[in-house]
Amino acid sequence: MCAFIVTQTDFTKGISTCTMDGVCMMVDPQLRVFDSTHNIPSFDTYTASTSLDFVVDYWPAGTVFVSVVDPGVGTSRRGCVAKLKNGSYVVTPDNGTLTHMLLHPGIAQVRQIDEAYNRLPGSEGVNIFHGRDVFAYTAARLAAGVISYEEVGPAYPVEEIVRHPLPCPAAEADGAITGMVASADTHFGLVCSNIPMDWFAEQGFAYGDVLEVSITGGGREVYRGDVPYVSSFGAVAVGEPLLMNSEVRTIQIAVNQENMTDKYKIGCGPDWRITLRRQAARG
Repeated sequence: MCAFIVTQTDFTKGISTCTMDGVCMMVDPQLRVFDSTHNIPSFDTYTASTSLDFVVDYWPAGTVFVSVVDPGVGTSRRGCVAKLKNGSYVVTPDNGTLTHMLLHPGIAQVRQIDEAYNRLPGSEGVNIFHGRDVFAYTAARLAAGVISYEEVGPAYPVEEIVRHPLPCPAAEADGAITGMVASADTHFGLVCSNIPMDWFAEQGFAYGDVLEVSITGGGREVYRGDVPYVSSFGAVAVGEPLLMNSEVRTIQIAVNQENMTDKYKIGCGPDWRITLRRQAARG
């Protein structure tokens, strides 16, 4: 029985993603191919990593994820297949996209794709669409059982996987909590930190607290305000900010029925920081 294939790219959904789906069907018409997202910002391998982190827990073991955000296409960067510790696989360029997978669920093994064996016949000499010619083709062969994982290509040390730096959340001496802006949704404007909600509670914070929130990025502060920690959007008036637990069990800030990301031009990643401070601790 064929595993599922789940794809994400920075292409937008269109003819390029359609050809990737078609390659999978050519390998085995019984394969089931699903879209995750094709709206990752162009060349943004950090967001590719967070996007994988969001979905891998919610698909059965054995699912083959294909991630194609590949600013180095055609260069010496490795194309690889990572075998996750939950039994699934990620087919991707090794360019930072696997960062979150190293933390959870963990990577058991990684193999470089042998393009002499795992490349769409007839695509030789074309070096700008490995999403179609290498990644989709290899993923389909693996999912359909045409090749074993060992036949992907040679293994290399997991420690060599390219990763983005991920600053850890911390409790400061003055009582402030600091973390990274892990994601900044562009549709609803949700701004999600990497501060675990359970750890946040262990620091003594509870619903009803009002915290001073500061968000900085690019060397400047883009937001500062007093924000209540509540259970959901409806606990504050329309247009008011709130802190809440995100669906990935971290602390998140938003504005009820407004797009906070757009309003304050908030980005995400290692250079974006969020600080939460009790009002009582302010000087």
